[in-house]
Amino acid sequence: DMDSGWVVTYLVPELEQAEPPLQLCLHKRDFVPGGWILDNIMDAIEKSHRTLFVLSQHFIRSEWCKYELDYTHFRLFDQNDDTVVLILLEPIDKDTIPKK
Repeated sequence: DMDSGWVVTYLVPELEQAEPPLQLCLHKRDFVPGGWILDNIMDAIEKSHRTLFVLSQHFIRSEWCKYELDYTHFRLFDQNDDTVVLILLEPIDKDTIPKK
């Protein structure tokens, strides 16, 4: 949430207005209102061709973001679903990155 300004200002226009355009899923715009957050997260990841993470200090402190990362990690090894793309927004101390 703390990095949403960069995502909305730079990343979304760059990817959604590309040729061919990519369709992004943003929680504030695309999640089902009133739905369980975990259901929204799993549904979005399962329906996506790729899952893109913007890694930052704020990301690694967020419990929801950790869950999203854990779920894609599970899919990687359980279903051989190698669809994760990582964008490093800022330097992150490797000791602060979740080990799972």
